[in-house]
Amino acid sequence: MIFNYIKKFIFPNRCIMCDELLPFGFDLENEFLCNTCRHKLEFIKEPTCKKCGAMINNSSDMYCARCEDKLWKGFEYGFGILRYNDFVKESIHRIKYAGRKEYIDFYGKCIAKIYKDKFKEISPDYLVPVPIHYNRLKERNYNQAEVLAYAISNELKKYNIHIDVNNDLIYRKKNTKVLNKLDPFSRENELKNAFEVCDVSNIEKVILVDDIYTTGSTINKISEELKTAGINKVYFAVIAIVDNL
Repeated sequence: MIFNYIKKFIFPNRCIMCDELLPFGFDLENEFLCNTCRHKLEFIKEPTCKKCGAMINNSSDMYCARCEDKLWKGFEYGFGILRYNDFVKESIHRIKYAGRKEYIDFYGKCIAKIYKDKFKEISPDYLVPVPIHYNRLKERNYNQAEVLAYAISNELKKYNIHIDVNNDLIYRKKNTKVLNKLDPFSRENELKNAFEVCDVSNIEKVILVDDIYTTGSTINKISEELKTAGINKVYFAVIAIVDNL
């Protein structure tokens, strides 16, 4: 405890939204936002799409237009904590490209706290980070999805929910282009032969972990690959979901 106080005094937290240094205080383990930025987080609220977890306008609808159009068959369903607004976009951009790995701890805590009952209900064999290609791993020095998965796993233990992270289940062998800038046909073509599944022995259910759910193409493709290899059910958990209102 004393060590943590000394550490935070020397290396204070930064606000995950604006990146400003936070004042030294007593709530050191739970302080991640400055007072100015607290309103910038838009938590996802019902009604939500029963497939991808995005917010929808009509509570009588089962799915958002994106999922009705695609009818993804790879994954069962997914969930996230935040709408993908400009502030969250900047925060995640810093995680990926400016080394703000420490932000992930906050997001992991939130996902575990908000969806602890969902994790318990699904009871997966593993949390599986969406892999990034080796070239991108060299650039960033870490896979943000892997760090997030461990943050979720560690936080869930506080609720007596024990789900390990499996970082070796699927490998990204193709350095794909940025998919949200491509049309649907090009996205599908870009994801062909992009992943390789390893040993799935004794694995029935997994939850994929990633930072953002955008088009759904990557999550669905990985889910299809895992199911082809023998896994029965695949879900996903993310920080933010792009609106399809």
